[in-house]
Amino acid sequence: MDRARLRDIIRNFPENGMKRLLEDPGNVCDLLALTGRNLENDVDLERSVSVKETFVKRSYQHTAADVVLRAPLVAERAGKRNLWIYILIEHQSRPEVAMPLRLLEYVLEVYRFQEREWKQGRGLHVRFCLEPVLPVVFYTGTRRWDEVGTLVDLVTLGERFQNEIPVLHPLFLNLPALNPAVLESEGGFFGWVLRLVQARKSRPGVFRRLLGRIVRHLDTIPEADRFRWEAFLEYIHALVYHERHLAEQPRLQREIEASVAKDTHRLEVCRMVKTIAEDLMDRGRLETARATLIRLLGVRFGEIPEETVAIIQAASDLERLNTWLDRFATADSLEDVGIEP
Repeated sequence: MDRARLRDIIRNFPENGMKRLLEDPGNVCDLLALTGRNLENDVDLERSVSVKETFVKRSYQHTAADVVLRAPLVAERAGKRNLWIYILIEHQSRPEVAMPLRLLEYVLEVYRFQEREWKQGRGLHVRFCLEPVLPVVFYTGTRRWDEVGTLVDLVTLGERFQNEIPVLHPLFLNLPALNPAVLESEGGFFGWVLRLVQARKSRPGVFRRLLGRIVRHLDTIPEADRFRWEAFLEYIHALVYHERHLAEQPRLQREIEASVAKDTHRLEVCRMVKTIAEDLMDRGRLETARATLIRLLGVRFGEIPEETVAIIQAASDLERLNTWLDRFATADSLEDVGIEP
């Protein structure tokens, strides 16, 4: 187990937890199976590689993440060409009305990325040919969202000008609407993890029993796929850490430990629990330092500007917070403390 990786998943779970799982080709195969799109005869998904690039605009990165994979096409006339799979993960709580416009922009950026690669690597003497992009919208929120829609739906008199309006028909996976039995029967091991995501807001007893059943099923992953098992368990630990009440977490961690049968797996789970406990302690120290600094500044200097409070509350470096506290001891003004973004 990579403790640094687990800490990173825990601390950046809302933005990157699901993204990291979908960088695994096996999980992408399971995801596409749930959309009903069979690509077995078109691409070699097992040989897909992750493209380390994001096309989500900065203003949306708190509610969405994307995964870009490049998988070899297997058709004889395709030559050494690829299918680009663009997965947009929407983890906001409600549907996005402007999704057709956003998705069109992102897919266009993938094509432009291909153009830049061609210019930089192949030279203009080689025939320019774009590779196909398959867009997938994966919605994990809690509100009902029946369909993504098209750009025509957003344009006034769109139906009268539909021949002049670009249209995408992405694959759409609406997690809240999926039948739990379908997730378990057709989604592979990844589908079982999604079953837990789907039930993350359920009652404590219901969630705990489901957690145990899912961990027991994941424990059957072949030893050859040990890295995939670790990634699933790291994700589940982070899900519990972020989505369940703090008072529930010790019992849920014990449920995970009790549901693992293999000795090697049990050892890894114990290490994960220890890492999470250390992170909880770090989080407690951070929260104490933030609260102490804000209170002391208020006592000495009166009302503190909102932007200063926001900087302190966003600080995730304990050493930095302690430096500000040390400076406070001798500061004659708020400026002397040196609190800057």
